[in-house]
Amino acid sequence: MKKILLPICALVLSSFFTSRSAGQAFVGSDNFDSGSASNWPLSFRINGNGTNNGLLTFTNSRLDFSKGATAGSQFLRWDGDGAGPANRTTASFTSSWVAELSVTNTLNPASGFGTIGIQIVGNSLQYSALMLGSTSSGSFIQSEGSGFSAATATTADSTDVRLRLSWDAGTQALTSSYSFDSGATYTSIAAPSPISNWSAGTATSGFFFDVFGNSNFADAITSGSMFADNFSVSAIPEPSTYAAMAGAAALGLAFWRRRKSRNATKI
Repeated sequence: MKKILLPICALVLSSFFTSRSAGQAFVGSDNFDSGSASNWPLSFRINGNGTNNGLLTFTNSRLDFSKGATAGSQFLRWDGDGAGPANRTTASFTSSWVAELSVTNTLNPASGFGTIGIQIVGNSLQYSALMLGSTSSGSFIQSEGSGFSAATATTADSTDVRLRLSWDAGTQALTSSYSFDSGATYTSIAAPSPISNWSAGTATSGFFFDVFGNSNFADAITSGSMFADNFSVSAIPEPSTYAAMAGAAALGLAFWRRRKSRNATKI
């Protein structure tokens, strides 16, 4: 019976997760070790007009931000399956997920600011962003986006800060949080933000996922002061997932008890 039980349980769980994961090409991860931009097929800027005015470079097993002596930025858009173009699937709206990114920002500019972080974009350029920033006054973590007030927390930690955007498909709300201990514990920076005021098109199109660097610091920024690492988007099992797992476990237990009862009867 043991030889039958394991394949049955595996088949139940496998078929369930296969059906749930279909169309979820937005999930995945990149630790930037490969130095490849294949999972980031789209680039755009909101500051600066050329590569000298904002550049995210896949180097040193991380994603470094640099720019010339003027304001600059660059945004890279995630493509979970690496096939291009950048993924935007309904599943990213209808299923719950967690998007994470580790960032370091030791810029400490004499004036202006520098930020590096993660964001999601819905329809009509509606967005929610979470970033680690730096000014002459020190470091800060900021959450901002369409339809809710920005929230800022000052911090003395500017190295290897873990940023997290969490999406609850049931409540259709976003939660922004950060960690100073590699993700062991997280601190919320703002109350969950509903996106009910976003365009209805987001529900049918889903979200884009971006990593960005942005600065209006007048001087050039060289590689090594603002960089990102260990990007990931992970699907969170819905309650029905746990129910299916519990059902499979119960089925296995029933088989085991039946087998044990038969053996006891034979004795």
